[in-house]
Amino acid sequence: MAIPLPSLARAEAPSICQSLVCRAFATASPAKKVDDPELAKMEEASSERAARLLDLGDDQEDRHDEKTALAWAVLRSAFGWRPRGQGIGKAIEAPAGNRAFDIADSVEAGLARESTTDFTTPLRKSGKLWRFRVLRSEDRLQSRLVTESGEFLLFSQISMEARRVSFFPYDPAKREERDLYDPTCPAFTMTFSEDRTQWTLVQERCQNCQMLPQHFSCAGRGKQQLAFIQHYRRQVGDGISNVMEVKIPGIYTDGQAMIWCPNLGRGDLAQSSGHGYETQRLITKMPVWNEEVESLVLDFKGRNIVSSAKNFQLALSQKPEHVLCQYGKLSNSNLALDFKFPISVVQAFGIALSTSFWI
Repeated sequence: MAIPLPSLARAEAPSICQSLVCRAFATASPAKKVDDPELAKMEEASSERAARLLDLGDDQEDRHDEKTALAWAVLRSAFGWRPRGQGIGKAIEAPAGNRAFDIADSVEAGLARESTTDFTTPLRKSGKLWRFRVLRSEDRLQSRLVTESGEFLLFSQISMEARRVSFFPYDPAKREERDLYDPTCPAFTMTFSEDRTQWTLVQERCQNCQMLPQHFSCAGRGKQQLAFIQHYRRQVGDGISNVMEVKIPGIYTDGQAMIWCPNLGRGDLAQSSGHGYETQRLITKMPVWNEEVESLVLDFKGRNIVSSAKNFQLALSQKPEHVLCQYGKLSNSNLALDFKFPISVVQAFGIALSTSFWI
């Protein structure tokens, strides 16, 4: 019997990484009373960090169904291979010695977030949208995804020359995370076409290939794809609306997303039909023309949204009136991003950032 873990709660806490490591050892060890106050404190704090990621609020549901294999993935990531090099798509090598020790030290201190699984796993099913916010820099090239209460989750950087958005689980503005932040080593990347209408979000270390040598992995064959986004414009009444269509991997019956890896026989998400169990197609919920205000309008329930060309709502193509994701401007640097199952954290963040050039 595993050592029981404390219930999830909202509080200051270190990385989800610690939570998973604790669970791995708890599962592998016989049940016994935790006498070490430091260990007990670490378990409690790490569990609280997991709760903040999903922003459970008053629900406070345990995540005891997290698989033990996930914890060992954290250990492999901390001490095993990590993509290094001078740019995206370079060879996967062992981490530099100093960085490996930095990661190990940060795991102990509760700062390391080397596991990306929590960002790629769909949020648990709920009747409501989970609330997050996007904090945008003045030049609009950097963004931070935070919970509604302001807890940091992901940092993004847009490179206009490379036509790429890079995503990192560390915030370079935080002194305690600067040694872990490596601008050449993003966890996720999203490339966009020259006309900025097609966007492809990938995970740099494929969940299926992460332990394989470079020449056996999918790194040179498109990597693990998480979303394909297509933009276009449509006339609605007397106005013109920005519209998007998004394709994401399908969901298994256990709620886990399908791994879209070329080595598993998956083709390009852009070429998938968007129908059937293998992929899901999200479409824009169209705004309506309001004669009174002479503008296109959308109902962002519970949000005081400012008019912006970047505001949108998404729904499954099978249920076009059922909103699964919405993005709306609160101020020049603060935007609301609300979403729910079957969308993951990084998918929602990527979809939102794909509107960066909408006017």
